[in-house]
Amino acid sequence: MASNHSITQSGQDGNFDLQLVRGQIYKHTHINKFGRNTSVAAAGTEEIWDGSAAYSYPATALMTRISQTTDQEALRGATVEVQGLDANWALSIQNATLNASDTTTAVVLTTPLIRVFRMRILSSVVADSTVRVHNTAENQDYAIISVGKQQTQMAIYTVPADHSAYVTNYYAFHNPTVGQTFTSNPIELWARDNANGYAPQLKHIVGLPEDGQFQYNFNPYYAFGEKTDIYLTSSPVAAAADVSAGFDLILVRD
Repeated sequence: MASNHSITQSGQDGNFDLQLVRGQIYKHTHINKFGRNTSVAAAGTEEIWDGSAAYSYPATALMTRISQTTDQEALRGATVEVQGLDANWALSIQNATLNASDTTTAVVLTTPLIRVFRMRILSSVVADSTVRVHNTAENQDYAIISVGKQQTQMAIYTVPADHSAYVTNYYAFHNPTVGQTFTSNPIELWARDNANGYAPQLKHIVGLPEDGQFQYNFNPYYAFGEKTDIYLTSSPVAAAADVSAGFDLILVRD
């Protein structure tokens, strides 16, 4: 039997993917990031996330509060898991409790975040308005749970400090909408190396067919260092587009 500290390719428990998701590969974790932007603006470029707009990446831990757009009595006091990075770029998974009297009243996160890449509602109640992580002024959203989805849809991820990430593949789908007929729509994989202060760099690009989809597999995997923002964008020409996209990566603690 292989030990938890080794990667095996054969034997009873030797399937690498199965070992990975079962937590049997020492220091290795699988991350799936998926998102949807229901209306990427024509002739614009937007990240694939619930906000349907260009995403904002703060330089400091400005992600401090969480609230619901309109008050939902059944969701008062509900718990929301918030996954991201703290001011030191260390992984932070915290539970935030929505206001018990009015869910539109912002609740302060226990740990301010410089990045957030996933939220989940830990409740049997389905949200009937958006749940948002935002700044103190409530004029910038950084993560949004869309109505009825119960978790974020963000093709966005940032590598925690003291970790490396290996992207195995990325993919995209066009969700056809009446009246949306773009002439081209490049899906771009971007990386911003915050550890070295680099501006975002284009790492790969595939054109999305109007009536189709694609999946691109990296062989070998694409490596990214700590504090690197990894994200997908869509840039439709001639018409807006509804795009779903995502990527898989293996996160390794250095």
